[in-house]
Amino acid sequence: MTPEGKQDRLERAQAYARRADPVMAVLAMIFLVVFTAFVVLQTMPPWLRVTCVVIQGLIWAAFVVDLSVRVTYADRRLRWLLTHPLDVLAVLWPAFRPLKVLAVISDRRFRGGAAVVRTSQAVVVAGVLLIWVCSVAVLAAERGQMDSTIETFGDALWWAFVTIATVGYGDMVPVTPAGRAIGIVLMVVGLALVAVITASVASWFVSHSQDDADDNAASRDADHVARIVELEGKIDKLLALHEEREGQLPPRG
Repeated sequence: MTPEGKQDRLERAQAYARRADPVMAVLAMIFLVVFTAFVVLQTMPPWLRVTCVVIQGLIWAAFVVDLSVRVTYADRRLRWLLTHPLDVLAVLWPAFRPLKVLAVISDRRFRGGAAVVRTSQAVVVAGVLLIWVCSVAVLAAERGQMDSTIETFGDALWWAFVTIATVGYGDMVPVTPAGRAIGIVLMVVGLALVAVITASVASWFVSHSQDDADDNAASRDADHVARIVELEGKIDKLLALHEEREGQLPPRG
């Protein structure tokens, strides 16, 4: 493909992403709410349960189409799939789509104090969404299983909080393979979120320290320049005085 063709494809992909991202995020939140109701409300009327299943199926299909379009626009499709795990997870489970807020963390436009605030907000939102998603998922996987300790949504929330914080009290432990897989995701992401906050704060301190050092260096340079100008002025005065005295002396015979 020619460079012009690649540039045109990139521009189309970016234009599509700008239009599709808000829509997909809304669909993901709808899916999450519907799936939460489907799992938590066991006494749901049959017609409402069927409606929830249909809504989930339609949203799932929308995310399959969305992923297909994005992969079509990609220059290296396999590499794109490997470097966009959230989009792939959105097809496996659209509720993961809201976690795209984490993309703000890697945005180079956010620096300094604003970066810490924005990163903290992104991490908090992502953490809340992940706890919500995994709580519903682990409840669906664990409820009714033999030796299960997670039987209510409250149990699932408590388990998700202590797991993402890597505390692990051990009072509630998933017993199914799916529940344990969700626990692994929560623990890994919990460590990653803490690392992101730590790195952001450290970067902010380093940035401010560097700014202070640059300001001090600039101040010293300005003082040196002023001192040199002052010395040059004194030298010029001495030279002028010397020339004046030389001119007043009588010639030697």
